[in-house]
Amino acid sequence: MYQLIDFGAGRKLESLSGYTIERPSPAAENVRRLQPRRWDNVDSVYDSSRKQWIHRSPWQEGLNIDCGDFRMPVRPTPFGHIGVFPEQSGNWRWLSLKPVSWKGPERPLALNLFAYTGASTIALSSARYDVVHVDAAKPNVAAAKEAARFNGLQAAPIRYLVDDARALVAREVRRQRQYHTLVLDPPAYGHTPKGKTWRLERDLWPLIDNCLHLIDPACFRLLVTGHSPQVAERDVIDHLRKSDRLRSVFRRDALVTTAERSTLSDSAGRHLDAGFYVRVETGD
Repeated sequence: MYQLIDFGAGRKLESLSGYTIERPSPAAENVRRLQPRRWDNVDSVYDSSRKQWIHRSPWQEGLNIDCGDFRMPVRPTPFGHIGVFPEQSGNWRWLSLKPVSWKGPERPLALNLFAYTGASTIALSSARYDVVHVDAAKPNVAAAKEAARFNGLQAAPIRYLVDDARALVAREVRRQRQYHTLVLDPPAYGHTPKGKTWRLERDLWPLIDNCLHLIDPACFRLLVTGHSPQVAERDVIDHLRKSDRLRSVFRRDALVTTAERSTLSDSAGRHLDAGFYVRVETGD
């Protein structure tokens, strides 16, 4: 089980199935901690200045957290992450829903871009979607395969690709492929396997436009999430509303758009901001 215990002074205190960690949280700046004593005996602390974890208790082998219909292994990364973003739990539940309007005899097809260690992929696969999992980092794709094995999905129809999301989508457009569900969780900055740079504020918009050429006109969903100040949910909504592709395929009232902030709630009920999500889907 994951729990946000407390936050403040630019840090957050979390429990990973009982193993406590402390790490940076820019959204917790200028906020007062409510349980200062709970911070005294933390198992692992991420030191931002040295860019490394300090383990006061050994990180438990096989440590994992409950994500609803599946579980995800968690491990310390050199960037202060744990291999999964718990604030996405609501999106995982949404992704795992079977579309009411889906009429195809085969399994719906999903494309997960910037897929990281695969929590969204596991959510989709657990709900019997065929999934194409794409990430530019080979270790992330290896971790996603491990997560699938951990959940008994090693034989599930998941296609793992170490690839540039932009190049993969361009190829799929040329092949005239169609997807029921598209997921984009892009970073602010990164590199492709061939070293080409990715900058969110520059490269997200043409990628979204290309992705819209992959949608199944009979039934589709799009999820875009963001964690960086360069792009906000309103920017994504405005871009989608201007899309000639969406206007040519769907009536305006045929699409349902939901945009909200992602948050984590601590033990006192306070909400810690963790970015945004935008969902677009065909209505029933």
